[in-house]
Amino acid sequence: MYVYCPHCLKRYKVPEGQARLLRVRCRGCSREFLVNLSPGALHDLAGNGRHATAVVADIQRDFRNGLIDLLNRQGFGLTVAEDGPSAYEAVSRRRPDLLLVNPYLPGLMGVELIARLRAEGKAPRAILLLGAIHNSRRYHRRPESLYGADDYLEEGYADEAVLRKISYHLRMPMEAGPAEERGLDDEAHRLARSVFADLLVYHPDRMKKVRDLPGFFAEFRQEAQEAKRYLEARRPGSSKVLEAVVTQYLEWQARRGGSP
Repeated sequence: MYVYCPHCLKRYKVPEGQARLLRVRCRGCSREFLVNLSPGALHDLAGNGRHATAVVADIQRDFRNGLIDLLNRQGFGLTVAEDGPSAYEAVSRRRPDLLLVNPYLPGLMGVELIARLRAEGKAPRAILLLGAIHNSRRYHRRPESLYGADDYLEEGYADEAVLRKISYHLRMPMEAGPAEERGLDDEAHRLARSVFADLLVYHPDRMKKVRDLPGFFAEFRQEAQEAKRYLEARRPGSSKVLEAVVTQYLEWQARRGGSP
């Protein structure tokens, strides 16, 4: 089976059938992570002798890396994609049991990816939408739309809460095991996409009203101001990238000829 370093995404092939928790030191970033290879962690789905697999489709961020680490420790066979086309190819080729997907992926929107997979009959057993909460105290509630996903996960969830949701949708028992620089442009775009994905998931009805960039900042005046302050505090200069991210979304929306 293959596992990924949750810090730098270097992939490793590890032998199955070892009844122990394997500690791996990554040759790429020199950091350690845990992989659970015990038989109890390699979940046999529906008694058919096949172990659970997952695709994690998300941009580089701590939340994504934490999920990779958690699924590694649960013994999932993992594939990681950082853009929509790669995620679509991974799901189509590997037919995983679980898809964790950011609604705003580069190249192909996560919400469009879900719709395409369902239309083509390629949807995994469970699809969980990944929130991008930049103000968790304000948005600690269920999104108004899941865009075809079965459930959602937010940043800040404890491992136990994440596993409860995955366990429920895959119908298999799981337990939380032991826990253990990018450039300005990359980091700024990552943060701006996360903030915009937050608004997309939690305010779909208001987003349908937006037809251009001024319209977005008029409809989301307060949220946009909060987002810019947040972005500047995290990465000076990154608030300017928010306009480019919104413009990219509006162009995608115009191409598909309708609302999200």
